[in-house]
Amino acid sequence: MRTGKRAHLPDIKFILLAAGIIIIAVVIIVFIYKNQKQEQNKEKVAQGIRYLESLEQQDEAEINERIKAIRVRHSLDMADTDESMIWGSFESCAVMGDSRAVGFSFYEFLLEDWVIAESGSMITDVSEHIDQLRRLNPERVFLCFGINDITCGLWPEPADYAAECAAQMQAVIGALPNAEVYLNSILPPGPTAIWNESYARLGEYNAALKAMTEQQGYRYIDNTYVAEEHQNLYQDDGLHLQPDFYKYWAANMLTEVNEQ
Repeated sequence: MRTGKRAHLPDIKFILLAAGIIIIAVVIIVFIYKNQKQEQNKEKVAQGIRYLESLEQQDEAEINERIKAIRVRHSLDMADTDESMIWGSFESCAVMGDSRAVGFSFYEFLLEDWVIAESGSMITDVSEHIDQLRRLNPERVFLCFGINDITCGLWPEPADYAAECAAQMQAVIGALPNAEVYLNSILPPGPTAIWNESYARLGEYNAALKAMTEQQGYRYIDNTYVAEEHQNLYQDDGLHLQPDFYKYWAANMLTEVNEQ
């Protein structure tokens, strides 16, 4: 009996030795893994620090413009994937403007009563529709003027036109103190438009409008990107817009709304 038990001792020692080796191996593997994770985490932290340092070197306005550009692209993508959501967001919103704005109701994107627009209209026509706005009592008002204004000769200087826009916006705000009022930048003409020398200064007019809204605390919608991105959606005259343009224009307006 004793001889039989001793015969198994070498096997037990071997098993214990093997188990010890396995445990040591596992400990070593865990140690190496933890070290690797720590190094990876250190590298991620270092990358984050480098990114933050790079942001510190950038101008805050530049960063905001980049963020806004991303939001604009996202909104324009939404116009392709969920157009019904775009138009649903315009419930209780009034659109005022010239013949370009007429398309919102002409192509039946918005109800006619909520689109106060006529061919040839200018920014000064806003105050003539104040009573109509009061009856509608919209949550938001979008002003879409400019192409007639800069060619009529009444405001040869961009600053003078910006001042007139400010006065019209104030008239709307005074009549609808609870409504949000947005001023669209002037959509540029398309590549096939008959050239007017006033078009060469359109950028100056938009810059003046943006500066005025920032100074007065008004809301401004920059349509530069959407116009450049979809020049193929202008009518043959280069001034008016094809139906498919409007969903992108509307989506761009909502970008500014969502930033508030």
